[in-house]
Amino acid sequence: PDANKVNPEASVTAILCLSGLPRDLAASVLAHEATHAWIKLHPRFDFQKPVPEQVEEGCAQLIAHLFLNEGLDPPQPLDSHDLSGPSDEKLRQYFKFSIETEEHDVYGNGYRRAAKAYSHIGIEALMSHVVLYQQFPET
Repeated sequence: PDANKVNPEASVTAILCLSGLPRDLAASVLAHEATHAWIKLHPRFDFQKPVPEQVEEGCAQLIAHLFLNEGLDPPQPLDSHDLSGPSDEKLRQYFKFSIETEEHDVYGNGYRRAAKAYSHIGIEALMSHVVLYQQFPET
């Protein structure tokens, strides 16, 4: 549905990402930011009752993590002639590890709460619940 017709207060004019990032990191950043846009453009999103920061960032981190796990092509093998840096596989492992072990309350604990809910009810039910009730479901 056209979000402007269903929810005329909603608009997203751009999603920005730094250039020069490793491919997998850029992809996970864009997945994270697209999650924010999806929430804001959802027809049932209520600007009068925004999603708490920990819930929204936790979901965005979960989507970024899921994208690193399942949304990308397999990592490219390291070229035997180019040993200048870590392989795509090692970078991807590090990016996932960074999300999983983040200590910040909003991002780290938000991710862990979102991941727990996801493991019980799946992504569609989780995201619908978050938009409708502005909180994680009880698990």
